[in-house]
Amino acid sequence: METLYDLRIEIEELDDGSDYKYMGTSPDLPNLIVVGDSIEEVLSLAPGVAHVLLETMREYGQQPSLNLAPTSQPWQTHILVSA
Repeated sequence: METLYDLRIEIEELDDGSDYKYMGTSPDLPNLIVVGDSIEEVLSLAPGVAHVLLETMREYGQQPSLNLAPTSQPWQTHILVSA
């Protein structure tokens, strides 16, 4: 069974004329950058990108300096809702 980590993702809107509208980064996993046309796309891509980044770091003998504790709980996120 794989270890699960609770990874914080910070998403910001890009207004620099780039091809994508949103960018996600993580204070818990340096070098994680995920871009997409919507917040939902960034959130759906982030787990896969983080997994590949961690696997690549391990393959090259780099120990990720994660500020994370393993969790057995399902992941959670916050959503913003206008009313």
